[in-house]
Amino acid sequence: METNIKQQQTISFKNICVQFMLSYQQQNIAKMLNCCDAEGLIDFIPLGESGKGKIHELGKAIWSMLLDSFPDLDNTLDAAVADDKNTVRCQVVIRGTQAKDFAGIENKGEKFDSDHIFIFRISQNNLIDYISVNWNHADFAKQLGTVI
Repeated sequence: METNIKQQQTISFKNICVQFMLSYQQQNIAKMLNCCDAEGLIDFIPLGESGKGKIHELGKAIWSMLLDSFPDLDNTLDAAVADDKNTVRCQVVIRGTQAKDFAGIENKGEKFDSDHIFIFRISQNNLIDYISVNWNHADFAKQLGTVI
């Protein structure tokens, strides 16, 4: 019985992350944020200290800029793995075509296709309270025609 409860918890934790990624694919930031604790934190690792903040502030701002700069932004969730009782790691491919300058990268109308790793920590109230996002930023910029 205890194993069954743990399996259900793992499925529930995974489901909130899958819902977040589906909302991201649908370009629905409000639904993404509904999956997250209002005080939750985010770390966009390649951005260093400027990539750390609150999900509902920094996360919302970066995702809004991304969607504005890449109106065809899309993602594919390749894997969602429960690392422990409250952490889920998702392997995601994000792609899009640049339509506006983004984060110091001049718009040249180029496409990108980039592997990302999202690590979600889920709180006891079944909301995401921490997200770590990592990707190869130099390759991302290079695909868009910029060397950093």
